[in-house]
Amino acid sequence: MTMADQLGKKIKILFLARWYPNRYDPMFGLFIKKHAEAAVVHADVGVVYVQAVEGLESGTYDLNYKIEEKVPTAIVYYKAVDSKLPIVSPLLKIFRFYKANFIGIRKLKTVLGDFDMLHIHILSRLGLIALYYKWFYATPFVVSEHWSRYLALTQSFKGFFRKWFTRQVVKNAYAVTTVTKNLASAMQSHRLKNPRYQVLANVVHDDFFNQKQHKKLPGKTTFVHVSCFEDRSKNISGMLNVIQQLAGERDDFVFHMVGEGIDYDQLYNFAKKLEIPADLLQFKGLVEGKELARTMAGADMTVIFSNYENFPVVINESFVLGVPVLATRVGGIAEAVNDSNGILIDAGDEKALFEQMIAVMDGNKRFDSEAIKKQSRLSYGADTIGSDLYELYRKALGVN
Repeated sequence: MTMADQLGKKIKILFLARWYPNRYDPMFGLFIKKHAEAAVVHADVGVVYVQAVEGLESGTYDLNYKIEEKVPTAIVYYKAVDSKLPIVSPLLKIFRFYKANFIGIRKLKTVLGDFDMLHIHILSRLGLIALYYKWFYATPFVVSEHWSRYLALTQSFKGFFRKWFTRQVVKNAYAVTTVTKNLASAMQSHRLKNPRYQVLANVVHDDFFNQKQHKKLPGKTTFVHVSCFEDRSKNISGMLNVIQQLAGERDDFVFHMVGEGIDYDQLYNFAKKLEIPADLLQFKGLVEGKELARTMAGADMTVIFSNYENFPVVINESFVLGVPVLATRVGGIAEAVNDSNGILIDAGDEKALFEQMIAVMDGNKRFDSEAIKKQSRLSYGADTIGSDLYELYRKALGVN
């Protein structure tokens, strides 16, 4: 492999992703897709993602292969196990999960040939495949982790075997990338030890870099929230409480809710019950690409009111557009949001959210949009992240 690279051939990387955009959720793990698209400029990258599906109509396994943005992608849907037999059902779930992954891997091998290394996105199950390739074929691997389960507030990284196994995967990886130092520290607090932890930012799509400044609404302050509409972590209901309070006092603002997810209908109905005027609160649904960039560029402030969070890519996107961010001080958000580009408040503090939104509306909080844009564009572009990934791969493979 090393000789092939030195002869000018691209190295071959297999992405195994636990989260990835799919036919049921085009936003799920979108940041992983963007990493693949950034890396494929420098290396041959193939992606495998599998998902259990209730009532799969086309047998037990349904392989969907396509090339997306130059990235060969094998998505395998497999029939979910509907029985609840002890021992048998869990084993069958595990069997189908790994078989689906190897169906995808075999497909990509027919397209790209053997891989030089693996890139695992989200632990822990996929780590078994990485260990298999390392121990039996001497294929190195790196891990990128995004999951907030390691954070103390979530308390969801549990179980003796899960922790032991995850430690083996992390120890055997060449390196582990996280989107924030906070997540890396949280992982290490669980004794997930590796000598090479590295912070790797999420990629911002070119649509945001190419978006020109959007015209603001005259006489109104525009706020925008973009998320997957999962209320337990995102606390959209708390945001809606504050919007209702604002609407009771003034009408010189508009709040755009962008996205869809498991709690969308529930939150939409909750907003109706609060009787927030439709001209002040607008649910946009799923918005992507250039339209999303235009929507966010038209805002005066991006708002994130999460109870817990790792680091949402919407912050990077907002900064690239020159739009400041009002967010809660959770996860790694405080590593990027500061007085020069936004406002930080405590999680769940509706009073503080109300007061800071008022301050923005009254012009008491002002930010240099061009300075925010200039600084962030050096950090979050596909060229930068793609080069960082390629350098990591070369080091893992011992290529000078």
